[in-house]
Amino acid sequence: MKARQQIETLAGDGQRRAFTPALILFIALPEAKDNIDPGAIPLVLLPRRCPVCRDDTIIGHGQRLRQCHDDQRRAFWARRGMCRPCKKTFTILPDWLAPSGHFSLHCRRQAYERIGAGDSAEQAAPHCKDPTRLPDPSTVRRWAQHRLLSVWCWIKAGVRNEHFLHSPTILAWDLGALCNILPLEAKSP
Repeated sequence: MKARQQIETLAGDGQRRAFTPALILFIALPEAKDNIDPGAIPLVLLPRRCPVCRDDTIIGHGQRLRQCHDDQRRAFWARRGMCRPCKKTFTILPDWLAPSGHFSLHCRRQAYERIGAGDSAEQAAPHCKDPTRLPDPSTVRRWAQHRLLSVWCWIKAGVRNEHFLHSPTILAWDLGALCNILPLEAKSP
C-alpha cells in the first residue's frame, strides 16, 4: 500500500507542518439596504448551512480584501466562513459581483449600455474609480457576449420580467458563471 504524499510547509516557528488546501465556494447574497459600507454583508445575512454537509455549521472566519473595480470602489472586504466538520472555507460575495471577476456587474452594465448605444468595445470601457484598472476591449466584448447569451436563455425559458433582465445580478447578467457555481451545489450530499 502506498503512503499518501503530504505537502509540507514551514511554519512561522520553524517547524514543518502539513499543508491542508482550502476549498473556497462563492455564495452570493443581496446587499443590505441599511448598510453603512455598501460592500459589507451584515453578519445576520451570512449563511449558516454548509452546502457540502448540509448542517448549520458555518462560522465566521474573518474577512479578506477582494478586488472589485467600478466607479464607486476599488476593493471591498469580503466575509469568510468556515465549516469545521467539512474543513471547507467559504467566501461570501454580494450578488453584484461575479466569482473570480475583478469588475462589478455595475461596471459590466455600463460597458454593455455603451455598446448598445453604438460605441466600439474600445470606446465602451466603463469608468472606474482607479483609472489604471480599465478592462481590456476583449474583456468588454466577452461581457457583451455573456450578457446576450444570458438574455437569450432567459427569454427562451419564458422569463419576460423586464426588471429581472435589467437588474445587475449574476443571475441576470452571467448565466454561464452561475452554471459553474450550481454544479457544486448539485454534487453536494
